[in-house]
Amino acid sequence: MPVVLERKHARQQAVTLIELLVAIVITAVVSTMVLGIWFALQRSTDFSEQNSSAVSTGRDALDRVSSELRDAQPSASYTASPFCLTLSTPYLCDGYDCTFYTPYNYAQTVAKTAANGLGASVLTSIYLDTSGTLPEKKLMMVRDLSGDGQFGSGDQVITLATNVVNTATSVNRPVFAYILDNSGTYSTTNTVTTANASAVVAVKIEIVVDTNMSAKPTYTDFVSTVRPRNLSGT
Repeated sequence: MPVVLERKHARQQAVTLIELLVAIVITAVVSTMVLGIWFALQRSTDFSEQNSSAVSTGRDALDRVSSELRDAQPSASYTASPFCLTLSTPYLCDGYDCTFYTPYNYAQTVAKTAANGLGASVLTSIYLDTSGTLPEKKLMMVRDLSGDGQFGSGDQVITLATNVVNTATSVNRPVFAYILDNSGTYSTTNTVTTANASAVVAVKIEIVVDTNMSAKPTYTDFVSTVRPRNLSGT
């Protein structure tokens, strides 16, 4: 009599709809968390890079302004003071404009030795361009390379910083303040005139920059006080 062998089939386990939905939800939650962390890290990196760039710009601008003013001295044609008081706005000496003579970083300094070296002094102006409606302004520098005693075409123009907020309502601080010495009595003014130019002994520089221009403003101050080396034309 033949023997009939019965094959037992293992029962197949199927994935239920509920289990599938649970797996999808868990995957979505984990993916959302991973993406959230990645976006947060990306924002943090972007902010750090932007902040670092803005801080470097502010520091570099302060260093350049300080160097220019530290070497300020009268010129062969203008011996009364390093500060030029004869030009019209914006080339003045007030809280947001400083016009002066300096040989700093000028290629012809060594060659020009007339009048005890004063012939090397070049008319230079550092000023805050307050045009436009945005609170961020440009700190500019212009140098009279043509030697005609005024600023115009052909002269050197440099943007020192683009995110300066000294004139913002919440800041409202001058870039330049001039320290006067009147027979041992010191005072500070935001305007240099022919009456007080000879009493100026130092210039305080304050540059406030926005280091977080893409979101809520974050202001950083860069401050230095500079004493020009050669205030006298003698």
